[in-house]
Amino acid sequence: MGQPSGRRYLALRTGVAAAGGIASATFARGLLPRSTSDQAIATGIVSAYGIGAGTAAVSAIEATSEVVAAWRGRGDPESTTLITAGVLALAGHVASRALPNTHATPLPIAATQALTWALSGGATAATLVIGGDRLLRRTIGQVGPVPGIALAAALGGTVSAVRVRRRDRRAALHGVADRRQIEMPTSAMSLAKSVGLGTAVGAGLVAGAGAEFLLAEGTTRVATKVLGRRDEVTPLVGHAAVAATLLPIGAWGLNRMRMRLMHGDDMVEPAYPEPPTSPQVTAGPASRVPFDTIGKEGRRFVLMALTADEITQVMGEPAIDPIRAVAGYEVAPTPEERARIALAELEALGAYERSVIVVAAPTGVGYVNYSFAEALEYLTRGDCAIVVPQYALVPSALALHTTDAGVQMQTLILRGIRDRISHLPPGRRPRLLQFGESLGAQVALDVAADGTATFDGLGLEGGLYLGTPFRTKLWKRWFEDPERVDPKGILGSVAEAGDIPGLPRSVRHVQVIHDDDPITKFSYDAIVRRPWWLGPPQSRPPGVPREVAYRPVVTFVISLVDLKNGMATKPGEFVRRGHDYRIELCDAIRTAFRLPASPEQVDRIERALRDREREWAARRMVARRFASARNSVLGQLSKWGVDPATVGLDDASAARLARGDVSGLVSRLGSSGTSS
Repeated sequence: MGQPSGRRYLALRTGVAAAGGIASATFARGLLPRSTSDQAIATGIVSAYGIGAGTAAVSAIEATSEVVAAWRGRGDPESTTLITAGVLALAGHVASRALPNTHATPLPIAATQALTWALSGGATAATLVIGGDRLLRRTIGQVGPVPGIALAAALGGTVSAVRVRRRDRRAALHGVADRRQIEMPTSAMSLAKSVGLGTAVGAGLVAGAGAEFLLAEGTTRVATKVLGRRDEVTPLVGHAAVAATLLPIGAWGLNRMRMRLMHGDDMVEPAYPEPPTSPQVTAGPASRVPFDTIGKEGRRFVLMALTADEITQVMGEPAIDPIRAVAGYEVAPTPEERARIALAELEALGAYERSVIVVAAPTGVGYVNYSFAEALEYLTRGDCAIVVPQYALVPSALALHTTDAGVQMQTLILRGIRDRISHLPPGRRPRLLQFGESLGAQVALDVAADGTATFDGLGLEGGLYLGTPFRTKLWKRWFEDPERVDPKGILGSVAEAGDIPGLPRSVRHVQVIHDDDPITKFSYDAIVRRPWWLGPPQSRPPGVPREVAYRPVVTFVISLVDLKNGMATKPGEFVRRGHDYRIELCDAIRTAFRLPASPEQVDRIERALRDREREWAARRMVARRFASARNSVLGQLSKWGVDPATVGLDDASAARLARGDVSGLVSRLGSSGTSS
């Protein structure tokens, strides 16, 4: 082709052009604003993907052009490659347009469409690069490596500019006035760091792909020699061999990470070193569950329980000590045994003497929103019991495969409570309710995966579900055919708690789902298949940008950034944003569970929830840092051979320091908004 470095040079320049052409798609709006660092990382990832798509397309083009050249037996190789690239680009474009990609498209077809789209983009980039070369050679002569790469970048930038202009037109068509998405940094230094971070991420991905290519190429050559072939075996052999090696390594690494995370969520925190003394909570004097079997979140949950005096101080009415029970993940090996222990724990703690029992499905780490528990305890004046069935001790992203066990536990516990309540006199029967947030909402809703009639069969009077993930079985079926799944209309959904009173009176199970919550819309399918919320612009839910077009891989990368930002919270600062539902809790519990409270009491509850969250976050931070300092001091003294007691650091004082037990310090930090 008359170009330096032959095929590799063409592949490099095509990759640069493809990356430049697709990079602009990462500047489209997502569900939430993002920082320049987030933007840089997203652009780096997508650019690396563009380079890969471009180089893969060049391989397909050259293989096809060689077949064509051999068939024709003559002709200019560059012209053959140019024509082949153009034909493949056009064919890919027509094919991707002919079969619409929707959320209902079968996954194998969607994956084929996404691959076609990627190769079509790479073929378009190759067509532009080869055509640009020919044009420049006719005007200025031979094109060197540096000008050639600059030309490729310019061509990619031109494609990006065209795409941005088309997006602007779509925005104008749908009346979108403000398309700002990126939160700009406060200094040139932070901007430079963001750009550097994005470049490093993109370069790292390209380097990883390059390493895989070299390994595959080497493996192919070795296989050719071992087989004694004159012609080299297909490169697919090398890629398959590398994949067969890397996949088990990746699975081993993922399992190691899960085990480390489980250990981290099973540690005893410095702020919560001793079991509770209250007879109304798990691991207390009346409990049958050991303190070391309920995980970090379980220990927090039982030690943070409100007292009757604290409730009275806020509500201005007499109160009793509420009950908090945890069916610890490590208390028994099977869901059936943990459910049995949970029911025995409720009996031992006196849960059936309360007027309300809530089965609260936790997230993957065993977490139930502390503000939920406190708001419920305030609103019931302590006359409630909450039980938390733990089904995992890892972050929710790694606990997705354990939700079936969670549903099984939730069902068994609800069934056991229903049967126990049925033996009580009618006037003494507690109300049975359930709660779930995020992955916990999925577990709680999926006890009725086949239809909401199951809720009634389990004796549930109602439920509250926050931030329901799209993968929830009941939610998906209800979303697609509500009349069949919920014939009595007992399940409803609102965007904020203030909308609950507007639901039909038949609704007893309420979902609160923020319009901009990425958790509720996230799906791995979005890598290759258009998600339901990116359908025709006029049909999109509120908060979803109407001018944004679906792009395989690109949309998924932006969704990942939204996912991270949607879970960002600050202690004591409740906002209606993304996956943060703390601001909804008091009103949602009050209206969904029909609990009485005056406006003045609601205001005091809201203030108390924020103050307590800041205080507990400060306690954890202080205890953690003093424990770290204590360990450092003791380690140094040990190296020196010095007895800690000789310098006034006996066991009792060291333990107090490890807990952050410094007079007056915690209370001062508690009002400063320190992050946990």
